[in-house]
Amino acid sequence: MGKVIEIDKTTTRSQLDKELDKLPNKKDPIDLNKYFGKVKFGVDGLEYQLKSRDEWR
Repeated sequence: MGKVIEIDKTTTRSQLDKELDKLPNKKDPIDLNKYFGKVKFGVDGLEYQLKSRDEWR
């Protein structure tokens, strides 16, 4: 959840800069490629989709 900074007409640029400096820096992106192919489901994804969609008919 983000932080709310309330500003009004009397807020100066320096006050706003101080509040913005208090915010945490962005985190580095996570490399999701290292997790690719690690989970084995035991069934082909396409076969599972076709089977589950056939059950609706």
